[in-house]
Amino acid sequence: MSQKLVTFAIVLSTLISGVGSAKAEDSVRVNNTIYLSAGPDFNFKVFMNKKAKRFIKKNDEAWATFNNVVRLYNDSTGQFLLMSEDEKADFYEAVATINSKLSNMRNEDAQIWLKKVDVTEKVFAFLWENKTENKPFEELYELPTISVEPTVGR
Repeated sequence: MSQKLVTFAIVLSTLISGVGSAKAEDSVRVNNTIYLSAGPDFNFKVFMNKKAKRFIKKNDEAWATFNNVVRLYNDSTGQFLLMSEDEKADFYEAVATINSKLSNMRNEDAQIWLKKVDVTEKVFAFLWENKTENKPFEELYELPTISVEPTVGR
């Protein structure tokens, strides 16, 4: 096995088991993605657990709502698009709470995460507002049949 593959296997097993000796600073780096998707949402959770523990405990419901919607987006786009208006409203309230906390933090990374949360909210709103409705066909059309006449041979 190559050294890179061995290193990858060790990192993967560490992530799966939840045990590791990596520095916390390394795991909270802000990625270059525009909004929170599968990888960056994990990094955001690590950042918030490190820098805003009291906020998470105090606003447990808003934090859980936000993370559940992001996870649903990543895991099942179909279910994400079928969310009820109440669930969407809860998500928007959670985003407002998280944005309020991030905007009051004096950390440079917090400001980057604030932008990412804001863009995530806008992307989700766009998807919800522009989803296509499943409408049954109201009119059925009968397609005309075309008869093929044999061509005159050579």
